[in-house]
Formats: sequence, structure tokens, C-alpha cells
Amino acid sequence: MANVQQVQKRMLVSLAQIAKDINLNEGDYILIEKKDDGIFLRPIEWVDKKQKYFWTEQWQEKMQQSQQDLDNGNYKSFESMEDAIKDLEELVNASNNQDK
Repeated sequence: MANVQQVQKRMLVSLAQIAKDINLNEGDYILIEKKDDGIFLRPIEWVDKKQKYFWTEQWQEKMQQSQQDLDNGNYKSFESMEDAIKDLEELVNASNNQDK
């Protein structure tokens, strides 16, 4: 969506017209990058908003558990994707049989 605006005193421009579309609110941070012959603005928090999920407590707990499993050797290696899929299907079938 293109938007033409006049730069105001102290180099200010209003983002009000597109802020709602991109979930940008007062107090949020934006990354300002010079690209080619223009300016690129991207909403961020202390991390990119697109990666915000990664920093949630729940996701970090999953990452910590995954690292512990790797450190303890709790993983399997497969020769092919087909072997990995077969193993997953066997796990699903075993789980379904326990539920009955």
C-alpha cells in the first residue's frame, strides 16, 4: 500500500494510516534501514515481531528440553526421510493402540 506524505518539522511523518494494518502501536519500536535509494521500516520488539514466539516462556522451555535431550543422547538418526516417517508412523500406531 503506497502512501505519500509531506515530511513535517523535525523530520516527522505519520504512520497512522498503515499502523493499524501492521499492528504498530504507540510505544512500539521500529527498525529503520536505508535500502538502495529508500528507507525501510519494520516493527520490532527487542527481537523481530515475526520471531516473538521464540522468546515466549513455553517455547524456551521446549528449546531447553531439546538441548537436554541432545546432550543426553536422547534422539534417533535415520538413513532416509522414509525411515524417519516409518518410525513416526509406528509411534502413532503404538500410541493409538494404548488409547484403546
